[in-house]
Amino acid sequence: MLLTIVELVLPALILFTTLFGVLARGNPKPGGVALFARVGLVGLALGGAAFYVIEKTDLLPPPPPELAVNAYRGVVAGSVLLLLFAAFGVVLKRKQ
Repeated sequence: MLLTIVELVLPALILFTTLFGVLARGNPKPGGVALFARVGLVGLALGGAAFYVIEKTDLLPPPPPELAVNAYRGVVAGSVLLLLFAAFGVVLKRKQ
């Protein structure tokens, strides 16, 4: 159980930390809501690409490794969460 949680969280945490660092650059620098939306969309694209490679192609042996499956599930779940945060931020900005 604990190993599954680590497999879900650790790759997503590393990926999102890297994406926040890379996508926060720019001129002008993106704000909080825009940055969360960017990271969420890029993470969702990477999670979808990993899903395609792991589940739909024959690059890995027929039963895919649990680490790979849990890693893309964690990335997709984290991306959806970041997109929900960005949507909530847009709603809050419109109320002001």
